Amino acid sequence: MEKNVTRKDIAIEAGVSVSVVSRALNNSGYVDNEKKKRILEIANRVGYMPNPVAMALQQKKTYQLLFFCGDLTGTYYNQMYHGMAREAEKKGYHVLAIMNERDFEMVKKTLADGALFPTESVAQAYAESIGKNYYLPTVTASFDPSAVFAKPMPAVIIDNRKVINTAIDYLRKKGHRKIGMALPFNEGYANLRYRYWKERMMLEIGKEYKKYILDVQGDLDKTETPKNSSQQDFSCEAEGFVYLDLFFIGRRAARMYQESAHKPTAIICFNDDMAFGMMEELKALGFRVPEDVSVIGIDGIFTRERYEPKLTTIAIYPERQGAECVDVLINVLEGNKYKYMNYSPFEILEGETVKNIASV
Repeated sequence: MEKNVTRKDIAIEAGVSVSVVSRALNNSGYVDNEKKKRILEIANRVGYMPNPVAMALQQKKTYQLLFFCGDLTGTYYNQMYHGMAREAEKKGYHVLAIMNERDFEMVKKTLADGALFPTESVAQAYAESIGKNYYLPTVTASFDPSAVFAKPMPAVIIDNRKVINTAIDYLRKKGHRKIGMALPFNEGYANLRYRYWKERMMLEIGKEYKKYILDVQGDLDKTETPKNSSQQDFSCEAEGFVYLDLFFIGRRAARMYQESAHKPTAIICFNDDMAFGMMEELKALGFRVPEDVSVIGIDGIFTRERYEPKLTTIAIYPERQGAECVDVLINVLEGNKYKYMNYSPFEILEGETVKNIASV
């Protein structure tokens, strides 16, 4: 078995110190041109490969970032991760996805320069546990501008209040007053979106808003407080692969719409995946979108191109949010200016699933 060539071996052959070899190979600090040329020739000839762990310890930098995300099967977080990975690559970094989003002990076991979180709830859990005593620069994607962390943490924020109000404003301009909301479960930013929808609809139609909730899990009848469950009720399996199926939840919401005595003219779905499932099941049940009921999603994910009619949605650009998280974290790591509150853009993407009933 061949011995690994070290910098010390190169230094002995070149007749210089190990520190001179390090400066030559790292292209840092002064080294005489002739000595540098000889060192590089020797390294190339003997096939020197630097040990990445040793390099990281020496340079105090790994160019690796951790992303704590429990489920990449959902299109939103998949796109967010792609945005992170591509932006990091442009800047010479790599993003390692940790599939157990609460396995914060990984920061002690993995060489990394910083950590990224998919939501403020995961970031808060980190800040209140390992993050209390373990210094590692962190940035989180966030859906709640009011979130407070145990330690100040930069965030790239989707303002859900503005997102929901933008959706309602759009539907009202199209003549809709009975605007429902389809919710998969009572937790996280699903609950946040529900609360902003309720807040606005109370102003528009008062307590009548309750007639137009399509609450798939049924928790809102018991309590409006988030329950923070594991969401196991909605896990599906295909070819031995278990995943959270929001498309399936959308189908269930469509059946609830069919059975409801009080039908909204337009429905805001928790996200695009849920909207796709709802539209497919409504079609199977004999309802036409948008002729019988209008549907609008939230996310603007790429799979929107695959469905007919084309979904109208509030695009919140997950890949841009992910890329911005990486940009902020790299600015922190490299000593550049950065902001703690960074708002990610959103806009209406018009499709074919909202009917204009203003003149009807």
